[in-house]
Amino acid sequence: MELLKVQFLCCSQEAGVHVEPMGDLSTEAEKKLGELVRDKYDTEFYMLCRYPSAVRPFYTMPCSDDPLYSYSFDVFRVHDPELLTSQAKARRIDVNTTATYIDSLRYGTALF
Repeated sequence: MELLKVQFLCCSQEAGVHVEPMGDLSTEAEKKLGELVRDKYDTEFYMLCRYPSAVRPFYTMPCSDDPLYSYSFDVFRVHDPELLTSQAKARRIDVNTTATYIDSLRYGTALF
């Protein structure tokens, strides 16, 4: 099975729903997007690419060419402890509350 990748803003517009450029998808927008993908590409399995970083958890890997967007599929979680620390601080998250998780990355973690 080939994985279909669709871009966040492009497909939401094509699906006929208004989504703020750096906003999150509503339940209605997610359903419309699923219908669009099913009808246009004859599949219900797709990955939404370049999701806005502002509406994703701090551990989501930012896109290398534009950190306003993220590789927001869980496989692409930040695995670099320094980057994760800076992302947490940028979102005003007390890194002491996530220290155990961040420290675990210093000792190695499975990469998928």
